[in-house]
Amino acid sequence: MSASPATLDALVERIMQRAEGLDDGYHRIGLLISAAEAVTESLELTTRLQRIVAVARELVGAQYGALGVLGPDGGLERFLHSGLSDAQVKQLGTPPTGRGILGAVITDGRSIRLERLSTDARSVGFPAHHPPMNSFLGVPIRVDGTVFGNLYLTEHADGPFDDIDEAIIVALAAMAGTAIANSRLYEQSQEDRRWLAASERLTQRLLAGDVGPDDLEAIAQSVRDLTQAPYVVVVDAIDEGAHEAELALRQQADEAQLGPVLVVPVQGSADRTAGGLAIARGPHGHPFTEADRETVTRFGRSVAIARELAQARIDEQWLALTDERDRIARDLHDHVIQSLFAVGLSLQSVVGDPSSPTGARIATQVDAIDSTIRQIRQAIYRLSTAPSATTYSLRARVNTLVRETLEGETVDSRLEFSGPVDTLLNLGLGDEVTAVMREALSNAVRHAQATLIEASVAVRGAQVIVTVRDDGIGMPETERRSGLANLSARAHERGGTFEIEPATPHGTIVRWSVPWEAR
Repeated sequence: MSASPATLDALVERIMQRAEGLDDGYHRIGLLISAAEAVTESLELTTRLQRIVAVARELVGAQYGALGVLGPDGGLERFLHSGLSDAQVKQLGTPPTGRGILGAVITDGRSIRLERLSTDARSVGFPAHHPPMNSFLGVPIRVDGTVFGNLYLTEHADGPFDDIDEAIIVALAAMAGTAIANSRLYEQSQEDRRWLAASERLTQRLLAGDVGPDDLEAIAQSVRDLTQAPYVVVVDAIDEGAHEAELALRQQADEAQLGPVLVVPVQGSADRTAGGLAIARGPHGHPFTEADRETVTRFGRSVAIARELAQARIDEQWLALTDERDRIARDLHDHVIQSLFAVGLSLQSVVGDPSSPTGARIATQVDAIDSTIRQIRQAIYRLSTAPSATTYSLRARVNTLVRETLEGETVDSRLEFSGPVDTLLNLGLGDEVTAVMREALSNAVRHAQATLIEASVAVRGAQVIVTVRDDGIGMPETERRSGLANLSARAHERGGTFEIEPATPHGTIVRWSVPWEAR
């Protein structure tokens, strides 16, 4: 764990004791106290790490300093310099990965102090263009009990590093551990705020308009912006869809030499899986952490619930509109037409001589009333017919279809959707799906003698699947061949399949499946 105040006090006391009689003893203690303030000046982690290296060099009079951050594999994933010019760093090329004496500090997890690097058996020498370095001091930095990285200092101004130098850098490393832990908390809070803001923007967009494929692209773009990942896949499906997305990304990762891949399920209300979210970083990208997984999962859940709410509102508006249209049609039929019909009959009864001028005028008005009645009946028919296939969501259309087909029947029903069902409208499959659902439901109502009919429309992987299941007595073989032959023909025309099988413990399952890329 990070050093406690008591531990720091003990280190300072040790330095005080060793510094007694030395002219610069108290000066160095003052520098150490000032260092505690210096390493906490900025909350941004990289800035803070760079400051720690610079302060370490100043405290012990080292010409060169570096801070190596450990990666998940135990090697160095980041290496921050101090004392080298930009030109020197560029000339050295690839940063150290943790071999030789640098690796020894990693492996031992304790301080290493050497008078001359070249004489140590663990040293592997320096690359070309590297400045000469003799004296060496390496000290691990622990954050929350785990080694975060190491401080490396070389070329002491007055010869080799002594035990006071080591004690000072150990004390600084303890302070740095606490400072780094605070920076991590700060950066995580900033990251959470960014994800929350993106979630709020998407929620506002979803609740402001229809749910569709464009929203999936907006979600993917938001995740790309947040993670700076080259590959992001949003799957609006269950089981197979999410699994295929993961396999596709991992295959791309192998072929394109991508880096770490994170795949999380997207769960909406009641923990129902609504799809998946897959992210792949570049070949040198940082591995995903548990905190990353939790953040992405929260984001996905928030967006999934927003999409559910938006879709529910669309369906509710469509159903309300349908009910209003039905009410208007009933009023026109039950009241307006009947009233006009009665007026026409009354006029006909007082016509008298139809050849007289008055009789002719009345007859003309009766004909006009008959024409108006015909026009109203046509309006009623139009009100009873669904609007254009692209006007309302496919979910709402199927919902209305099931309600109207089973209206007046003594049977319970359940309807479920999964995957990007509404995108089928853009692929020209909306009318096909509703026709298949209507025919399958009608056959179940006519022949099953069921008490429960369960219907579903699902987009899974590259397939759209319409399923109708009942708990009835089963369908006679002759009815199977004649009543559902049309469904089989529809499936085969689109390169799909049609299946009828018995349900457990009784009843029938009708399943119609076609590729959703079909036209």
